[in-house]
Amino acid sequence: MPKRLEEEPDEAPEAPPAAVIPSVPPEGQEHEYRTEIMTADQVLDGTTLPEQLTRAAAEGWELVDVIAAGERHAVLLRRARRANRTHHPVGFTPPAR
Repeated sequence: MPKRLEEEPDEAPEAPPAAVIPSVPPEGQEHEYRTEIMTADQVLDGTTLPEQLTRAAAEGWELVDVIAAGERHAVLLRRARRANRTHHPVGFTPPAR
């Protein structure tokens, strides 16, 4: 009988665990994001980008990043997530006298 140099594994090797991406419900997110697409000329002209940021800031948006995307740029903005519900008193109202 020929001598074996390597042992065969008893079991097939286990596959590595799949990457788990956590799911965050919308209520758990602290910020909402939006992008505005601008040309390189608009970003560099010194007036268009500041005007866009001023209008966005009036609505509560703040600049996160300017991302180059080929010949255009994506201006990434965020703001704190606003509550979807208004405050409602809970309980019974006292009887009117």
